[in-house]
Amino acid sequence: MDLILVRHGDSEAAPGLCVGHTDVPLSSEGFLAIQRLAAHWQGDAPRFLFTSDLRRAQQSAQVFAARFATEPLADPRLRELHFGDWDGRRWDAIVNEDANHYRHWADNWVIQEAPGGESFSDVMRRTGAWLAALLGSTQDNDGVFAVAHAGSIRALLCHALALPPARAFSLQLGYARASRIRYRLGQFEVSYTNASRFEDD
Repeated sequence: MDLILVRHGDSEAAPGLCVGHTDVPLSSEGFLAIQRLAAHWQGDAPRFLFTSDLRRAQQSAQVFAARFATEPLADPRLRELHFGDWDGRRWDAIVNEDANHYRHWADNWVIQEAPGGESFSDVMRRTGAWLAALLGSTQDNDGVFAVAHAGSIRALLCHALALPPARAFSLQLGYARASRIRYRLGQFEVSYTNASRFEDD
């Protein structure tokens, strides 16, 4: 199986806003960036096109759906990390107004959930369940495409690379960038990450 992971385009969220499950749309520049990425696609359409069910991912996936002539399959397991009570608030306000909770979370983000939200380990579990289900329903030569978020894509790459979750932020993932994972003979191989265009073999 070849799995292409694309981070959605930039959204209309204000700079400095905590955006996890906050359901913001793509910005005009984010939409254009996704269109530019989609224009580089070569070859056959993938067997499946998945997307997070959050709007910024779904709007990005629709651009690829038009190119592939298929319908995207929305799955909440591909959502961004849920920041709970902090979602939709400014980070500087969170740091100032909820300092104790923020410091504890910042020091233990892998296993510590945001108040009312989830930890990165929670994201690892749900994306891992999605990936396991995918491996159980695809063949070696199948192509799969998924539009998701920085957090969920980092979690999937941690699974593929057997990378400790604490190293997740060593993986750079820009908006409207693509990563490619291959699964052959029971093993994962990461072909590329954070690419501004789809790379050939």
